[in-house]
Amino acid sequence: MLRGAGGALHYVVRRAFGAVSVNHQKGEESGLNVKFWDVMFYASFGFVVTSSVSIAGVLLVFSYLIVPSVAAMLYADTIGKRLAIGWTMGTIVSALGVFLSLKVDLPTGATIVCTFGLVLAIMAAVRPLIQRHAVS
Repeated sequence: MLRGAGGALHYVVRRAFGAVSVNHQKGEESGLNVKFWDVMFYASFGFVVTSSVSIAGVLLVFSYLIVPSVAAMLYADTIGKRLAIGWTMGTIVSALGVFLSLKVDLPTGATIVCTFGLVLAIMAAVRPLIQRHAVS
């Protein structure tokens, strides 16, 4: 319930959070109280993350937070494209991890974490090949 409230808060004030996160200077120039919105973002984000860790564990929460965003940054420059890549990767890798966990009879959380790592390594290895092909 509380994590849902945190998600709702982030959705409602997403423009302020985005403005402050992308460019502090522009945020100040547009009249936003940058320090206030920074504190609000990090306090609410910290609450959601720490409450999620108690449910899913540190490695799984870390994987869901970091790996899709790193993978998205490998392939896209805009926030919209990064979100699309990150959400798609998170969904597909989650489903693949659960599937592998069921098929091989492994712990689900650990399998998802390892699947995230493997897919990120593959995406990082493929990126130079795609860039080289695009430049030619």
